Amino acid sequence: MTAPFFSICIPNYNYGRFIGETIQSVLDQDYDDYEIVIADNASTDNSLDVIESFAARDARIRVIRNRHNIGFAPNLQRATETARGQYMNLLSSDDQMKAGALRAYADAIRETGVRDAVLFAAVENFDERGQVFKLTVKPDDGFYLRYTSPNAPPSGAAQVFDGSAVLASALKRLKTPMPFLSTVYARTLWERVEGYNSTRTIGPDKHFIYKVLGLNPPVVYIPRVCYRYRDAISPNKAAQTTTLKQPMDDYLYTLEYRDETLAPLGLTRQDLIEAFIERVCLREGLSQLGHRHYAHAFKLLMFALASYPGTTLRRPKAYALAGLLATGPLASIIAPVLLSVYYREHPNEVREAAVRAQG
Repeated sequence: MTAPFFSICIPNYNYGRFIGETIQSVLDQDYDDYEIVIADNASTDNSLDVIESFAARDARIRVIRNRHNIGFAPNLQRATETARGQYMNLLSSDDQMKAGALRAYADAIRETGVRDAVLFAAVENFDERGQVFKLTVKPDDGFYLRYTSPNAPPSGAAQVFDGSAVLASALKRLKTPMPFLSTVYARTLWERVEGYNSTRTIGPDKHFIYKVLGLNPPVVYIPRVCYRYRDAISPNKAAQTTTLKQPMDDYLYTLEYRDETLAPLGLTRQDLIEAFIERVCLREGLSQLGHRHYAHAFKLLMFALASYPGTTLRRPKAYALAGLLATGPLASIIAPVLLSVYYREHPNEVREAAVRAQG
């Protein structure tokens, strides 16, 4: 097998203070068969100055300059549509590759013999001081994101799974099955689903990977930390705790997937509806209330009742959330205590990571 050629596609908007580190982390790789494609979404800061300073020194960097801000999902499309690589990686403009990342992916492709595949690896989360405080990994019981201690990084040989199994696991939770920044996929798959054209506002990348997994490609998990995720509050991440954009995105899955499509995955549309109500609305509503976001918790309960009232009224969490909200200002005092007690009594319960989308 010839060495794969990678396209590292970086969408950017006003991340001039970070994107230089992102680009440099790619240039520092010990694997040379790649290009970097950067789509700047009409930034108003110094982003283009930083980007062009790198492009002037390295011919592997191509820059796409949007004259107007075209939005998040369209800019993902712009960043990827001219990619020439056999494999593509959509890398956020404030995140980084770790040393040896591209070689690890090339080795996994060679060692597993996969073709037209999706690959992903573990990620380390770092704060504004550059300190790593947790890892995002694939748990043993499915495909979603789990946080673990940075003192216990994953290891071992690459693992190969069926795309349909990955999709079924993700849809059961309506969660993203793999980290945005560490997902690498064959260009042939991008072409078959027409790229990132999407109606989603928060998670077009999640919508994209669901469509790709629906083609049942091989999926390779590399149990190694290959990327660094800057765990900061971006405008889109903040929107997840102040608006209904995330539940609106997930609500669309309950409408789009029909029983005949889900049957081969061992699922029904009702399974998606129950996951939406239980996980996206009620569990998240209780979590938001536990973090003193009273208004957002109320909106999530109302959205659940407006979407699927029958399913909502059959869930015990709906009454727990409604009861706490009924206490008014006291909810901001009671809920954090109850949440702390709940997690202390359920140490093995997975706290799933929210879907990352950023512009």
